[in-house]
Amino acid sequence: MSADPEAANVKLAEQRAAAARQRLTNTAGALQMRLNPRVVARDAVENLQETGEKALRSGVASARANPEAVVWVVTLATAWLARRRIAAALLGRKRETEAPLARSIPGDWPQSAERNR
Repeated sequence: MSADPEAANVKLAEQRAAAARQRLTNTAGALQMRLNPRVVARDAVENLQETGEKALRSGVASARANPEAVVWVVTLATAWLARRRIAAALLGRKRETEAPLARSIPGDWPQSAERNR
């Protein structure tokens, strides 16, 4: 061994620097692997699946605990979607279901005064 204490300090500092470089290289490699677009997309899909499963389980448990609420929600949603038909039926109006046919013969078009009505 060398009797020079400064040489020992330099050697120790070089070893520490080499160890720090190795840790930095390992960290950079790990970050590159985790930030790979395929890995990020896979993790996002897995997270979304887990979240969806939890939400579904929670919803099913809630529906089983409160079946009356489910019936009311379905009834209100159906009424909302069919509100115009329900209003027409209650008010006695007839819905027009067929659109008038377009005229396909050029000479059979109405005159301009008829078109403006």
